[in-house]
Amino acid sequence: MSIDEIATQLEISRNAVKQHLVVLEKDQLVKKDALNSTGGRPSQNYVLTETGINHFPKQYSWFCNLMLAEIKENMEEEAFKQFMWRLGVKLAKSLLPQFKDKPDDEKLRLLVATMQQLGYRSQQEQTGSCHQIKASNCVYHDLAQQYPELCEFDRALISTLLDKPVEQTECMAQKGYACRFILKQQ
Repeated sequence: MSIDEIATQLEISRNAVKQHLVVLEKDQLVKKDALNSTGGRPSQNYVLTETGINHFPKQYSWFCNLMLAEIKENMEEEAFKQFMWRLGVKLAKSLLPQFKDKPDDEKLRLLVATMQQLGYRSQQEQTGSCHQIKASNCVYHDLAQQYPELCEFDRALISTLLDKPVEQTECMAQKGYACRFILKQQ
């Protein structure tokens, strides 16, 4: 839309629109688009950026819940757990090149950093010779309360990237204070 179109739509002055656009551009929520030839002075159009589009509310949880309900309805419980495991392995395989030929302690550090980037608020803990990963945010908490099989995704991701068995000892979706994963010695 042009400044004039925005001003008309919002019922505010052109100057007010210009001031708002300066801030929105600075925050990278909108950007200048094509100039329109109007027969008089050219008119600058503005469009939303990807950041601007993603600033609006989304319904991912609702949609995921709908999909998971349909998938689970058509699968036995064990098949649904295996499906979640396969998804975790699939993500892990896409990340494996970063982990290749790294020592175990470096793999663990990389995994914790990867989980941080995914939003888990994860950290490494050690009790004696036992290594653990603590995640203080469940990235799909509401869904995992309805579909505890989702935790298979996390276990598969961790186990595949570290090439070690993992045991989940605490789960936020099951009223735990964090999600804790103990790395088993092989």
